[in-house]
Amino acid sequence: MAAVTRLLAAGAALLLVLGFGPRAAAPPRKGAERGVRQALVRLNQRLSKRDPAVVDEFMPDEDTLLVGSELGEVARGRAGLEAHFRTLYGRTETLSYDWREVEVSVHGPIAWLHAEGHAVVREAGAEQRRPYRLTGVFELSHGQWKWRLFHGSEPA
Repeated sequence: MAAVTRLLAAGAALLLVLGFGPRAAAPPRKGAERGVRQALVRLNQRLSKRDPAVVDEFMPDEDTLLVGSELGEVARGRAGLEAHFRTLYGRTETLSYDWREVEVSVHGPIAWLHAEGHAVVREAGAEQRRPYRLTGVFELSHGQWKWRLFHGSEPA
């Protein structure tokens, strides 16, 4: 029995050393791309509803980072994200996004996206649309894609 256990352990170690471990555990590509796109949709839904649970869409680690398009709009870690969204939801306008182009790439449990579209700002019945560009990095956590990095900008 001990010989079989050693053989299995050696085989698993060899797979990891050769780089097969992460790929073997990786989700199917199409499903992963769909999961990342769903994360983008969930973020938008929570933003438009001013849902404080939007922070649950992000990895809870201290190195998770949100960089927005406004001066000083940087939030790191869960506490920083909570403070950022409290400030954002304290404004009179409501923010959402309208994406016309989304590209997703996946490598094992890590994915990234690039999206082009508009930031949609609604206030007092009026709507303003501004060009917006987004890049994001995601990590698969317990079957769900979570934001690791959100970087948005309003191209000039």
